Amino acid sequence: MAHLQNTQMTHRELRFTLEADKQLTIIEDDPSLKDVQEQVRKTLRYLETNLRAKSLQTHEYHSLTRRYGIKVFEAYVQQKAPGAYRVFWHYGLDEISKDGKRIPIITIIAITPHSD
Repeated sequence: MAHLQNTQMTHRELRFTLEADKQLTIIEDDPSLKDVQEQVRKTLRYLETNLRAKSLQTHEYHSLTRRYGIKVFEAYVQQKAPGAYRVFWHYGLDEISKDGKRIPIITIIAITPHSD
C-alpha cells in the first residue's frame, strides 16, 4: 500500500504553453513525423511518471534558465539523430484540486528539433 502512495506522489500533470501546443499539433498532423510523434508521446509519459527515466537524459538548460529566470530543463526525445527532437520544460506552477490536494505540474515550453 505504501508503494502505491509513493507512485501517486510522483505523478505530474503536464501543461503546455501556446508555442509547445502548436509544435505538438504540427508533429501530430504530419504523417512524415509518425515516428517522432510516438517518441514525443513516450517522452511526455515519462515526464508525467518517471523523471529519472534514463532515456530522458534530463538536465538543466542553462541558457534558457538565464533567459527566463526559472530553471528550465531539457529532455531527450531522440538521440544520435540529426536534428534530434527535445522537450524543454519547467516545474510548476502547481495547482490545488477541489479536495485540497496539491497537483504537481510540469509546464512544457517547447518540443523542437535540437539545433546542431
